[in-house]
Parts: sequence; structure tokens; C-alpha cells
Amino acid sequence: MKALLLLSLTSLALATSPCPPGAFLSVFKEKCFQPVNLQTDFRNAQKICTMFGGNLASVTNKYDNYLLTDKSSGTYWIGGAIDDKDEWKWTNGQVWNYTNWAEKEPKNQPNYCVKVIKSGGNPLTGDQKWASANCEQWAYFACETKPDYVPTVACPEGYHCFEDYAYAEFVPEKNFTDAEAHCQSLGGHLPSIHSAEEEAFFESIVNHTVLIGARFLPHGNDLDWTDGTKMNFIKWRPGNPVTRNQDTCVFVAWYNDAGWGTSSCREAWPFSCKIPLSKFQL
Repeated sequence: MKALLLLSLTSLALATSPCPPGAFLSVFKEKCFQPVNLQTDFRNAQKICTMFGGNLASVTNKYDNYLLTDKSSGTYWIGGAIDDKDEWKWTNGQVWNYTNWAEKEPKNQPNYCVKVIKSGGNPLTGDQKWASANCEQWAYFACETKPDYVPTVACPEGYHCFEDYAYAEFVPEKNFTDAEAHCQSLGGHLPSIHSAEEEAFFESIVNHTVLIGARFLPHGNDLDWTDGTKMNFIKWRPGNPVTRNQDTCVFVAWYNDAGWGTSSCREAWPFSCKIPLSKFQL
């Protein structure tokens, strides 16, 4: 057990960038999350996290909740526990201002802590929900640590930046063809999304349901990005895609738990553009 623990957590002690190898930045870049592929009880999990300068993860928004669930091996402990006043608290003392309880939760009982459910099903219909459970049960767990530094990007005014790209949202509605033409006039394309991290970032910056750059190819079920990049990530909402033909384009829903939906490419929507940062260099 000790050897396995050291093997699984060595990465926490070998930080060479903002986060240790195997860890990743939270959406708002204020902490590093490290899912741990071992099972133990809540208190031992917290002890392990503190050994490496952190705590069990405090999850304070839906985007980090989605990211952690996507990266974790199974149902896992986070740092929420009930205190002797029947109030839920984070082990790191952070303000308790976000929850994602499953139906009929929480059970406000002594010695109960928070697990995040990962059932292997559609994350929009079951995964990511929180359950209260006896702290002595065993589960995987997720630690958080402070990043060594906060990456900064010279982001153009009016844009939001992720890695090497700038994103902007446009409220005047356009159909898919006209929206893509507008993005190309700015040096970019309708957004392509390639990871859970990019999806969570994108959902955090838009204020409307917006078109992205995915469309179905003629005579098949395959999706294609307008920027020509590989289709290696999908996040359908339940019941989608509704249709699969050359007039089917994709939007990211802003309401409820977000995710992707489909509509006619001729229908007008708000849209976003994804532009390489190199396009802004003089």
C-alpha cells in the first residue's frame, strides 16, 4: 500500500510548472487539482493531501466540478464535511457557496462527508452530483494545492484567452455560414473544442447559447470542425444529436448543465470566434 501510495503521489512533489505532473489548473487558475487513483477513507485522504502541502479539493463552481469528475477514476472524496453545528464546511476553510447535491441529499448526519458520484454514465444525467456518506467509507479522492505561479497571457482587450487562442462572443445572431465567415474575417474560426478543460473554460466565458464550429458531414454521421482540426472531444446534452445531416450544426447550451445541442445550420444564433493569439501580434 505504501509503495502504491508513493508511486501515485510522487507527481505531487515534483512540480516543474504551475501544477505537478498529472495535476491540472482549476478553470480560474487559483488552484491545482490532483485526482488520486487510490481508495481510502475521508480522514486518511485529507492527511495524504496535507502531506503534499494541500487539502482535499474544495469545488466552488460547476466548471471545476465537471473537470474533476472527467479526470477521476471513480466516485471520489472532495473536502466537504459536516461539523458539530450541522453545517457543511471545506477542509481548507474556503467559503461554502456552491453545491451540486443529488436528489434527496444531503443527509445531515454526524461524521458525514462529501463524495462526488462518477457512475460512468452521461455526466449530464448522473455523474458530477454530490452525495453525503459516512466518512469512514472508502473512495478515490482529489487533492488541491496552490500553483507555483499563475500563468499570464497578454490577452487582447474584449477577449478571453485559453492556451494559444483568444475567444470572443458575438450577440448579433448569424447562421452558421455567416458566423464562420465573420470569424474568418477576424483571422479565426467558429470554436473547436478539444478537451474537458477547454469545454469548461468556454462554458465559463459565454453568456448565451452560442454556435461552435462543428457540423455534420454530408452522407454520414461524422462531425467536422471548420478549422480542420481533429474531432477528439464531444459533450452532447441528453437526447442529442437530434439530427445528423449536412444541415445539422452544433451549439453549446448556456442553460442548466450546458453541453452540446444541434439545430439547422440555417438558424441564427449568437456565436463565438476562436482566434490564434499570433494573429494579434504586430
